[in-house]
Amino acid sequence: MSNSRYSQTESNNDRKLEGLANKLATFRNINQEIGDRAVSDSSVINQMTDSLGSMFTDIKNSSSRLTRSLKAGNSIWRMVGLALLIFFILYTLFKLF
Repeated sequence: MSNSRYSQTESNNDRKLEGLANKLATFRNINQEIGDRAVSDSSVINQMTDSLGSMFTDIKNSSSRLTRSLKAGNSIWRMVGLALLIFFILYTLFKLF
């Protein structure tokens, strides 16, 4: 009787051990997937950071060029602004009447 109880206890322990091993394997797989996704997300974030940095540099360069062109051709920009102002005034007057 003692021998059958021992074998029953041993088989219960084996089943529990196998269940724990399966759970451990599942947790390891989940951990690996989380790690892979974290690396992937980090790569995407780095690419976005690089793109934004490049965009800000391009905007800075464009604004510098625009500033230089505004300083160089001051009378041209005044004429363009005046023409736009006259256009909007005439448009508003024709729209009202």
